[in-house]
Amino acid sequence: MKRRLILSMILVVVAAVGYGAVSGWAEPPQSGGTLRIALEADITGLDPVVPGLQNYYVIQNIYNTLVTVDANFEYVPELAESWDVQDGGKTYVFHLRQGVKFHDGTDFDAASVKWNIERVQQDGKAPAHRFFVNVESVEAVDPHTVKITMQYPTSTLLSALSTAGTGMMILSPAAAEKWGKDIRLHPAGTGPFRFVSWEQNRNVILERNPDYFKKGLPYLDRLEYRVMKEGVTREAALRAGEVDFVNWLPRVAVKRLQKNPKTVVLGGPEASHLYTHFNLARKPFDDARVRQALMGYGIDRVAIAKAATLGYATPTLSFVSPGSRGFLDLSEMYPYNPDKARELLKAAGFDESHPLRYTLMTHSAEPALPDIATIMKTQLAKIGVEVTVEVVDRPIFLKRLTQTREFDQNVNMALPFINVGDRGFVIEVGGLNLPNHSDKKVDELLEQWRRASDPEAQKQASEASQRYVAEQMIYAAVCGNPIFNAHRANVQGYTYMRGMLVKFEQTWLKRS
Repeated sequence: MKRRLILSMILVVVAAVGYGAVSGWAEPPQSGGTLRIALEADITGLDPVVPGLQNYYVIQNIYNTLVTVDANFEYVPELAESWDVQDGGKTYVFHLRQGVKFHDGTDFDAASVKWNIERVQQDGKAPAHRFFVNVESVEAVDPHTVKITMQYPTSTLLSALSTAGTGMMILSPAAAEKWGKDIRLHPAGTGPFRFVSWEQNRNVILERNPDYFKKGLPYLDRLEYRVMKEGVTREAALRAGEVDFVNWLPRVAVKRLQKNPKTVVLGGPEASHLYTHFNLARKPFDDARVRQALMGYGIDRVAIAKAATLGYATPTLSFVSPGSRGFLDLSEMYPYNPDKARELLKAAGFDESHPLRYTLMTHSAEPALPDIATIMKTQLAKIGVEVTVEVVDRPIFLKRLTQTREFDQNVNMALPFINVGDRGFVIEVGGLNLPNHSDKKVDELLEQWRRASDPEAQKQASEASQRYVAEQMIYAAVCGNPIFNAHRANVQGYTYMRGMLVKFEQTWLKRS
């Protein structure tokens, strides 16, 4: 089968379901100005292989991917003008834009694409690593043509290139060679904005790329990300006009800001979720009965969602978000049942005379997380479990979660995603493996999903993987995570993407 996708100019205006509307395009965009963005946590670096949700939100405006998604989450060209799919999905040939420059002045070409993919393949800690292990080879056919051959026919490559993990954001190989490990402080992409400065725990400054390949874009001169860790601070700054855009609006502020004629609130289906898991390499969390008791029957997800997210979130269990493709409702698998939880704990050796004690780690970049942790602590106390809640800074949290593995249990927020496999990588032994487990069946089930040749087979593999992970309680959602954006009324041209992408290349400021 051969498919040729040709770049077209598509203007999509998205209504934010139930909460607001995207700013209109009723008048010509105005150029200039600085967009001030309240960022909920500091970044940890601007190299695409450095994990972190806040990093992702910033670097989307520094780098481009070969393929991206539109407002309907359909794949559309970006650095690749078009592509052919051959051999039933085993071979992909990308035809690249010509004349594109990296921020350091070097040329974007097929060799740079090949270098970036191979770099991620070799870096097991890169957010996108797992999505490229099934790439057999990458060939620079000529300076403007890249041929990617998969190990087997699959439909998952476009997702890997666009949004899975962090997508394949194309970094300048010359800049990487020049700066080495310090490239995280000297990013050079092809994107609409160039890096200026980063002052830790204060701000990140980007400036307009005058050589951007999309003529006339971006409209803004600068982006100024201001780190504001407290939700109430972000809301107050938006109200006062000290910032123009809030990336992660606290839910408690939604109704207040909806009533304010000077602000616009955007929200929609839950492409993210709030989740929990144990460190399965630590006892007694290697015992499935303990996990089922504490993450399954021992917590009341309905009560948690209502209290911690003010009823905006959907109580859920699957590692796939309620608003993502392939979501399977597993809520009946673990109804709230304290007696059943106590029974399982007793079978595992814990009771009133020998209570289970451990620490639950979280952070406050998502305001609901400390609340969820506290509610879980209270609910688990009812079954005789003593939990100590530890709220740490987001960068410290990420280091302990992904590097040092210094945690018993954590409560965290998922990166927004589209497909089953886009989230599966965090639980695979060969992926990020956040639960720190060794059950290879998880990988096998997700690999079946990648290899599925038709939609029905893919659906069956998706559901099998969701059921197995829930049965073993390797990882469990607590509830969905509706991500709200908000901005001043004069901010125009921004497209709400459910927290998946937060890009400002078409955003502009209306001046009276």
